[in-house]
Amino acid sequence: METLRVRLHVISPIHIGCDDVYEPTSFVIDEGRKRLISFDPLEFIHSLNDSERERFTSISSEGTIASIVKIYQFLSGREVKGREVEITDDLISHFRQVKALPLHDEKRVRQELNKFSIGRTAYDSYTSLPYIPGSAIKGAMRTAYLSKLAKESNLRDGWKRFLTREELKNASLTYKLISKKEVSKKLEKSLLKGDFATDPFRMVKVSDFRPVGEVGTRILYAINKRKKPSKFNARARGPSQILETIKEGTVFEGIIDVIQPHEKTGIERPVRVRELLKALNSFFIPQVNEENKTLKEIDVSPLVVKAINGKFKENLGRTAFLIRLGKHSGAEAVTIEGNRLIKIMQAKDQPPKFLDHATTIWLASTTRKPSTNRDLIPFGWAVMEIVQ
Repeated sequence: METLRVRLHVISPIHIGCDDVYEPTSFVIDEGRKRLISFDPLEFIHSLNDSERERFTSISSEGTIASIVKIYQFLSGREVKGREVEITDDLISHFRQVKALPLHDEKRVRQELNKFSIGRTAYDSYTSLPYIPGSAIKGAMRTAYLSKLAKESNLRDGWKRFLTREELKNASLTYKLISKKEVSKKLEKSLLKGDFATDPFRMVKVSDFRPVGEVGTRILYAINKRKKPSKFNARARGPSQILETIKEGTVFEGIIDVIQPHEKTGIERPVRVRELLKALNSFFIPQVNEENKTLKEIDVSPLVVKAINGKFKENLGRTAFLIRLGKHSGAEAVTIEGNRLIKIMQAKDQPPKFLDHATTIWLASTTRKPSTNRDLIPFGWAVMEIVQ
């Protein structure tokens, strides 16, 4: 067994979805300090006097959409203790607008509250601190490794192996059948020469990655932009999202074990550490370079490439390996190179297109409607540094 002690350096905002949001009854917005403060609701209730507790309980028991706005109004300006998350000026402005919603207009209140939902990044339930799940890192490594195997096999459009000629005549039908017939799983099994018990990635063990030193998060907006410049490119496509993100410069640490299987396991193509690490850079470096070209075309600053080169360029391929994690990493980062079929939605009443690349990109923004693209930054980039 080879054991790697790894430091993960966050290069651009990372959001690891955990199906959790900041509940209205569990945070306050400190406008002066530009912080969201997440607190324990039970401790907060105990801190109230009798009349305040009665008022808060009364609002909470209403169970209406409008009562959520009332809760925001009740909590506004209160001093509480809890975990602090950095927020932006526009989020404060957004919050003020939510608090001022007309309570009688239920439809509008519902729409605006949906837009103000703040997704939490994965966190430890005991400490409330963010962490990087080992499954997220292992998933990214697996995709890179599968792409390496596909390239070595000169395999492209691998779904053609598992569908009939008739099923391949219509792109929309092909796309549906790829999912229905679990073609992706069949393709992976073919590349890895194993399935379930004989899958070589069974022997790759990745721990959860915990923060080293202080770890900060920041709430940002996710904005969808076209990759090609156009007269429509100045505005986002579709509504923005609000996400808690792990800040650039944060460092996490974890362990990766790669076990060499016994002959009796039936694993035909065991994973080798050197090949696995090499696959990361072979997969992700071309992606970051291609993305950088796209960003230049739409006038986004090349902050990610500058950060990677500034600190890790000399060690890339030796002790430093690029990886992309979390939500809005892009379809290319989570699919096997040369074997992508991505659904591209078109204008209303127009059929979708199916391409081997995405036509839009999600970018992190401090505002809902940025007036310029210069301050936007892509999600999910990190560097894995082998320290042992």
